[in-house]
Amino acid sequence: MDTQERRATWVWLGLVGLTLGSAWLGEGQFSIGLTAVMVALIVGVKGLLVIRHFMGLTEKGSRLRLLMRLYFVVVPVLILLAGSAGLVMGA
Repeated sequence: MDTQERRATWVWLGLVGLTLGSAWLGEGQFSIGLTAVMVALIVGVKGLLVIRHFMGLTEKGSRLRLLMRLYFVVVPVLILLAGSAGLVMGA
C-alpha cells in the first residue's frame, strides 16, 4: 500500500469516527446548544476532509472548491441556528 492509499484509508477512518461521534451526540446526553455546536463542527471538518482528499479540489483558484467550502460553512451555520432556535423554544 502506497502513501496515498494509506492517507485515504486514515481519512476515511476519521470520517467514520466523526460520523459515529455525531450519532453518539444525537443520543441526547448533552444540551441542545452544545450538541448543535459539536455537530456543526463535525459537519465542517468532514466536509473539508472530503473536499481535500476525495474530491481532489486542491487547486487554489478553483470555483468549485470555493463553492464547496462555502457550502460547508453555510450548513454548520444553519445547524447552529436550528440549535439556538431549539434553545429558545425550550425543546
